[in-house]
Amino acid sequence: MNDLRRRLEQLVERLSPRERVLLITAVAVTALLAFWLIAGTLTERRQTLLAQIAASERELAEVLALRARFTHLRAESDAIRRTLASGGTDFSLFSHLESVTREVLSRERVAAMNPSSRNVSEEIQEEDVEMRLSGVSLRELVSLLYRVEKTDLPLLVSRLQVKKRFDQPYIFDATLVVGRLRPLAGGAQR
Repeated sequence: MNDLRRRLEQLVERLSPRERVLLITAVAVTALLAFWLIAGTLTERRQTLLAQIAASERELAEVLALRARFTHLRAESDAIRRTLASGGTDFSLFSHLESVTREVLSRERVAAMNPSSRNVSEEIQEEDVEMRLSGVSLRELVSLLYRVEKTDLPLLVSRLQVKKRFDQPYIFDATLVVGRLRPLAGGAQR
């Protein structure tokens, strides 16, 4: 290494002052060019890394938002499952509505009560009772609806159709469908 250095020093000493200035200028320009190329590459790499960091932060924010939404939906699902299970397996919607109706209306006002059920999913079944009422007052109808909706059980009036009688303006014929969701007996439990 020292031998190479000595040779370079001897070479520079043999050059004229004008050639030395040109050589120093060429070395300086080459050094500046190399520095400029390295700095440009590093700056470009830095910009690329900053863009990747920003994209990763956005993705992380989206993942955290999705995680929070998943946790919220899982809690809602568990609450719904607990509510559905609260009705019990021995609960009969038909007999419950029959007893509630007897408290509010006389037996001759109930024209028909038709139960039905259908599977909503692999784990949940919807149980409905269509009630046709004849000759009821608005007060009786509201009282019946209030008693159906305000029980501890998760019941829902999914349809209500009220028709005024032409000969008696304050008496109505009504059809209402009351339903509930319940877990299927053979459905998978978590």
